[in-house]
Amino acid sequence: MSPALAIPAAFKGAAAWLKALPEWAWYAIGIVLIVAAFFTWNHFDNQAAIENYERQIEARANDARERSAEDRAQDAVTNLIAEQEREAAIAKAEASEAAKEPEKRAGLSPQEIALNCARLKQVKLTDSPAYKELCR
Repeated sequence: MSPALAIPAAFKGAAAWLKALPEWAWYAIGIVLIVAAFFTWNHFDNQAAIENYERQIEARANDARERSAEDRAQDAVTNLIAEQEREAAIAKAEASEAAKEPEKRAGLSPQEIALNCARLKQVKLTDSPAYKELCR
């Protein structure tokens, strides 16, 4: 027998075997196929729902990132303005102190006083007498 003829013979044997199955076996095969189709559909439906949810999360995250970037930019501008005001106040104090007569000048420069006040505030010693006296 040639191999080309063996394949149809195998199909004939399989077809005969399938025809010989009892009726309950066909019902069982049908139920198994329906259950398998349901679980396949359910898997792809769940995947689609998960992807949709992840897209929604990413869209909300993008909005939050944009707001965050705007807030950072606004904070940078505010910090720059505050830094310039601080530098202007220090320069003004320096100029007013330099304009005073040497005997009327403070023992510590205004910058040193401001730095010491900041240090006292940083270690939370704002109740100390030195802080109350120098850093009003």
